[in-house]
Amino acid sequence: MSITSESSSLSTEELKTLFNQSGQRFTAQREAVWQLFVEHPKGLTIAQATTVLTERKISQTTVYRTVNALQGMGYLRWVHNPEGEHRFLATRPGHTHMLVCRQCARAVECSDCDLSVLEQLIASKTGFTVEGHHLEFYGLCPDCR
Repeated sequence: MSITSESSSLSTEELKTLFNQSGQRFTAQREAVWQLFVEHPKGLTIAQATTVLTERKISQTTVYRTVNALQGMGYLRWVHNPEGEHRFLATRPGHTHMLVCRQCARAVECSDCDLSVLEQLIASKTGFTVEGHHLEFYGLCPDCR
């Protein structure tokens, strides 16, 4: 099983290239949004990020659009928090699942996933064409256990 708790770190140039390749403008505000999530390895909700970034004169609209763009590129991933909201975590693209500690909010990625048999079974029973899935494990991390 492959598990990592490293947060993603992109250089400014890599971030600029990603935005340019997707046809979006790269701005200092977007870089600030990304850096905020990198600085918070346990993640932030949109409301938390907006509160911090509004103080830095970055609009709520910019926060939402940047989070959406980074999520679409695979560099932000969401997990549930105990209040039922989504926290966004800086990550690297690729198919992984999150393991989240329900006590301290630590999150780590698990890259092992072979749910192809389950996807085929679901498809055959429902008629759906399964295009993907989101799976999140929760419990207590070794430190909180």
